[in-house]
Amino acid sequence: MRSNKKKKGSILVFVLALIVFISILSIRLMKETTQELRHVSQFHKRDDLRTFAYSALDVAACVMNEYMMTLKTLENGQAWQQPLQFAELQNPNILLGFDGNENTAGALKWNVQLIDETGKIPFQKVKDKNLEALFAAMVNEEEGGGLFDEDDGRPFLDSLRDWEDEDDEERDEGAEDDFYEDLEPEYFTPGRRVSSFDEFGMIRGFGFSINDEREPGLFFNEDGTDTISFTKFKESISFYNEDAINPYTCSELVLRTLAGSDDALFEELLELRSSESKRDRDDFYNKVKGLASEMGLEITRSVNVIRAIVTVERGKSMFQIHAVFSTQRSGGTSQNNRQRNSPKKAKRSERNEKLAYPLRVLVLRENENLID
Repeated sequence: MRSNKKKKGSILVFVLALIVFISILSIRLMKETTQELRHVSQFHKRDDLRTFAYSALDVAACVMNEYMMTLKTLENGQAWQQPLQFAELQNPNILLGFDGNENTAGALKWNVQLIDETGKIPFQKVKDKNLEALFAAMVNEEEGGGLFDEDDGRPFLDSLRDWEDEDDEERDEGAEDDFYEDLEPEYFTPGRRVSSFDEFGMIRGFGFSINDEREPGLFFNEDGTDTISFTKFKESISFYNEDAINPYTCSELVLRTLAGSDDALFEELLELRSSESKRDRDDFYNKVKGLASEMGLEITRSVNVIRAIVTVERGKSMFQIHAVFSTQRSGGTSQNNRQRNSPKKAKRSERNEKLAYPLRVLVLRENENLID
């Protein structure tokens, strides 16, 4: 009798243990299934967010086109710089049939940031003496400021020009193939104009190199991150703006380059630009116009090249578009032309002519900023 009770007890324990095991296994399978469903759903969400991202980009283009049709130009301080607010589409959920007041994890969020690329100096138009002064100003700022010697920029200019020219003659403070062949890994100078910001990381003096006695680099730290100088350089130089610069939206580094080593003039330009007086701002424009003319540059009050960053989010999913627009629908610079250093304007295709998109798209990238 006692033996039967022991057997029944053992069976009960076994059954309970089996139930616990199956429960744990079921929970584990449910978690894996949920993760798999989330992974698969990302592709659907990606396409969904992509549609909204391009819709937001079209809204921005239409708002800018409306201003150009009405005022014939885009200028800083106008409402086109906040296109979603101007179009009263701050909340994209109203496009899904919601009343716009939802605050759930599945709600959509989108944002359009428009940056005036016209406020940047065309890289291919900067004269050597001005580029040398620009590099010298960066070196001076990293060393604490004060009066600076423009010759401090000579090593960087020489290295840059040796990188771009097709000969093997090394400038006084530059570097040709003999220098880069001794690096690990070794590489060679391309013999063409620089076409992207990342390329500076390979040029002597700009990128950090354990093989170079001049370290750290002017543009890159040891861990590969951008230096403050490089961040300011990218805010001041453009590979897409080929014409005039807009002094009202340019960086302080651009004004410093225009003013050279004249600290008093630099401070005056900053003060005039920040003034709310029309007379002061006109005086600022005229002063900058004269300085830019000495550098072989032109200036404009119009915004002719615009960089757009569109971000759409839903929960933890995100989709982003980077694009550069030109208001010159029949002209502009394509990336291929830029790499071939062609001075000719890229022609618009027949399909794009028929589409009559209000702005010319110079370059467009999804989810990664590969523009620069």
